[in-house]
Amino acid sequence: MPADPSRRITDFSSPEDRCPQCKTDRYLNPKLRLLVSPCYHKMCESCLDRIFSLGPAPCPECGHVCRKYEFGVQTFQDLRVEKEVDIRRRVGKLFNKREDDFDSLKAYNDYLEEVEAILFN
Repeated sequence: MPADPSRRITDFSSPEDRCPQCKTDRYLNPKLRLLVSPCYHKMCESCLDRIFSLGPAPCPECGHVCRKYEFGVQTFQDLRVEKEVDIRRRVGKLFNKREDDFDSLKAYNDYLEEVEAILFN
């Protein structure tokens, strides 16, 4: 797996990876690169170029309108984890208070409970 200088995994790949559009798999094409849509569906670069050559298009899996630049490299093996980490990152940008922003530990814990409630709803 390629890694960046910070030693984080920057690409997850598995021999079982297969593009749901063209059905090409890593066994037939070892250089197959699958990207993940904003709606968390996989697609190979060839299909991505073909489908989004004229601009925004609906995701073939769910119909959500996507743009080519919104696709990214999968970091985690499980796409559910990928989705949760992404949601937590986006929510964390909005709800970013720290313990010293509160008068008491109870108030801070209540704030954290609210954030978790938002994440799971």
